[in-house]
Amino acid sequence: MKPRTAREALLLCAGILIPALMVAFLGARALVNEWRDCRGSEQEELDSHAAFYLGMMLGFADDMTRLDLASGCSRANPQPHSPPRPPSAAPVSIAKRPPNAPPMPWTREKLALLPGVCEKVAALGMDAMTTTAFEIADDSGRRLFASANWPEKPAMQGSVELAPPLGDGAIRTARADGGVAFRARLRRIATLGAIVLVLLVAAPLSTCAYLFHLLHHERRDAQSKINFFDNVSHELKTPLAGIRLNAELLSQGRIADEKRRKGALDAIMIEADRLYGIVERLLDFRRLNKGSYRFSPVPFNLAEFVDSAPEREAIAAISRGRANVNVKFPGDVVLADPNALRHIGANLVSNAVKYSDGPIDIEVEGTQIRYKDRGPGIPGEAQKHIFERFYRVDNSITQKAGGIGIGLPIARLLARGMGGDVTYSCREGGGSVFTVSLKPFQQDCQKCRAFF
Repeated sequence: MKPRTAREALLLCAGILIPALMVAFLGARALVNEWRDCRGSEQEELDSHAAFYLGMMLGFADDMTRLDLASGCSRANPQPHSPPRPPSAAPVSIAKRPPNAPPMPWTREKLALLPGVCEKVAALGMDAMTTTAFEIADDSGRRLFASANWPEKPAMQGSVELAPPLGDGAIRTARADGGVAFRARLRRIATLGAIVLVLLVAAPLSTCAYLFHLLHHERRDAQSKINFFDNVSHELKTPLAGIRLNAELLSQGRIADEKRRKGALDAIMIEADRLYGIVERLLDFRRLNKGSYRFSPVPFNLAEFVDSAPEREAIAAISRGRANVNVKFPGDVVLADPNALRHIGANLVSNAVKYSDGPIDIEVEGTQIRYKDRGPGIPGEAQKHIFERFYRVDNSITQKAGGIGIGLPIARLLARGMGGDVTYSCREGGGSVFTVSLKPFQQDCQKCRAFF
């Protein structure tokens, strides 16, 4: 559905954007919750692993229970028969120390016994949880011990405060591989979120931009049609006024002189031919747009065709003797419709006559014909629109040069209908150059003929 007014475009955009933004909000909210759940479950699991390791440490810390915290004395050589408390398969729940509890300093004896206890915990922990590493840190955050598989950059860390008889600090746990699986899961959630946002936000926004683009073109086409009908009305009114004036003079017998009567009849014929030409251009334009124009392509030498006497005379008549035809022999054989090519040349030469006062140079080389003039040229912004239907650089019907603004579109449609094209370029030193490029003829190219 194409919007016809700005209000329709706004309503369409609102109808698209509001539901899309609501769905995007709900989707983003679900993704944020999923992100939080992922991090929360990972944090909870690492904390439970930290509690598990702490429970094993307390089971292996029988020697530390015999430390005299007041005097700092301890049994330096633990007896081998002291059995450790076997770790539980389930995470151990460790009660937190109250805020007003007395400090538990790390004495020299505790630090001396800590590596042995941690190594026993690590040896047993490798069998229980091979993917988890742990480290011991004091209350200032200084590392006292770290297992051999502790990663350099852990994605997340679990933590549990140490309990007596260990000193103040915490035991931390992390994935031994740095949390590769956890990072990958977060990456998948982020990727899915980006895709959802693109589909639910960018797509509606681009749709709205496209709607406003359609509205802009709709308005421009409507204005172009209005200008087109104004120009057609003006172009038709001028010859009709001349025909009517001369016809009234003749019908009322107000022209007695035979020579003047013949001049009036000739003026009527000229204006009638002008009207006929306008109608023919309109009909050709309609047939070309509908695809009902019938081409009759034949192979011929382009240079010989343009250089022939009839063509030179026709070009001289249209250009009022200002055209200079320069043919570079030998020319190439092209596959084209001679009548369509004449039509293209007539439109381009008549345009050159309208917009320039100097000579018109026509060059033929290979499969190209270049029409050059010394007119004002075409502004840079208008160059990409000159072949659009109903477009005119100056839409004022009071401008010096007349016309209905379909000559260039007809020329391009005819050229493209024959497999070629018409392009524009600025002429060095000022002016315009229109280049007609045609398809070369090949004896063994059956597709060239089937194209038409």
